Amino acid sequence: MLGNVRLPNPIGLAAGYDKDGLLYDRFSRWGMGFYIVGSITAHRRRPLPRPRLYRSRDGLWMLNAFGLPSEGVIPVSRRINGMRARVPIISNVAGFSLSEFSVLIRAMDSLPQVSAIELNISCPLFDDPAGMDELAALSSGLTRKPLLIKLSPRHSRILENAVHIAEENGLGISVYNTIPVTTDLLGAGRGGMSGLPLYRRTLSALARIREVSDRIPLMAIGGIMTGVQVLEALEAGADAVQALTAVAFRGPIAFRRMSEELLEAMEAKGYRSVSEAKGYRSRALVRAN
Repeated sequence: MLGNVRLPNPIGLAAGYDKDGLLYDRFSRWGMGFYIVGSITAHRRRPLPRPRLYRSRDGLWMLNAFGLPSEGVIPVSRRINGMRARVPIISNVAGFSLSEFSVLIRAMDSLPQVSAIELNISCPLFDDPAGMDELAALSSGLTRKPLLIKLSPRHSRILENAVHIAEENGLGISVYNTIPVTTDLLGAGRGGMSGLPLYRRTLSALARIREVSDRIPLMAIGGIMTGVQVLEALEAGADAVQALTAVAFRGPIAFRRMSEELLEAMEAKGYRSVSEAKGYRSRALVRAN
């Protein structure tokens, strides 16, 4: 479960793979537990200059600088409205002002196919607690669907503040988005790093969040490539995990393989269900104290 959304399994496709909802009918058959469309923006946005993607040869990481390209909320909403939801659909929306987020959330709220909404706060306006609190308060008043704030490693310094804001407004949290980098390998000269280098940061963020709140919906993203890592994220307090770079390196079969590996890892540790594994480390910490 993620809030009140029942997931077939806890491993889903992260935002960024299917930005405009063009691939759902085919790719949702890959064995994932949920499918994130986006980021969806209020208006049409063009991608940044090429090259936009760099895949490492000596490690499980990638660099990307797409620049949040999107067809815009109107055509993407129409496309989602025509989908038959095989697995739960989560819409990732990226606004650059409160008014844009308002338009995006209202649009996603009107679509019965959308089970939850993830807020991509790439805009610096929402990097401080005051801006984040304003967005959370606005969002929670616009929909009854589960909402998650997607944080970046740059939000690490205010992570505990973000947890309090999310909890007070009935939102969840996704951690982490890509690591910001400056590089000549991308046409824009800057971008984000995804993959294995994020993994320890993600686990650390999960633990910090669960120290503050054991109630908010919590999604793990960043460097999760195997079923063993999925289990570690669940034990650290995640309700579900997202994967994208794993698909780039392991192919479309990644979700089924990770699910199989998760079941094997759970069996080895004596867990009878995913819910039994969730938050194991945080519960152990509470017992120890």
